[in-house]
Amino acid sequence: MRIVASARALLIDPQDRVLLMRLAAGRISLPQSGATARPTFWVTPGGSLADGEAFEAALVREIREETGLLLETPGRWVWTGEKALSRDGERVLTVARVYAQRVAAFDPAPLELTAEERDSFRGFRWWSAGAIAASPERFVPRDLARLLQDLLAGRWPSEPLAIEV
Repeated sequence: MRIVASARALLIDPQDRVLLMRLAAGRISLPQSGATARPTFWVTPGGSLADGEAFEAALVREIREETGLLLETPGRWVWTGEKALSRDGERVLTVARVYAQRVAAFDPAPLELTAEERDSFRGFRWWSAGAIAASPERFVPRDLARLLQDLLAGRWPSEPLAIEV
């Protein structure tokens, strides 16, 4: 099984909102109509590590590429998650680390997206934990609202918390 490691960022603004990216998943067939659709979901910015790259360096690079923000530090590692899945018939174990930090609110603007990222990217939005909890949209991780509320209430884990991704 191939392992794909990624680093993601919880960028929290002064209004306690988190920056999320809306992405389109791969095409799925709709059985009743025969049409295809690309369901969307919201996720924290970040991405895969390059060969030999540390999680922290990957996070700083990915945030600059995806949002235009140059982070001075990766922030605090708060969550970790693993998920086994199949990509193009290959078994893959995804391993993600999520780092959190406060930032000034900014208007994100992608600088360097790959062709695959450009194809799936649908936009950014600053979300409050309450708006996430009330939304019918899909979020990764699924319990993002609760996890975020814990951080905003000052309940930061002493060690990275294992989450479902």
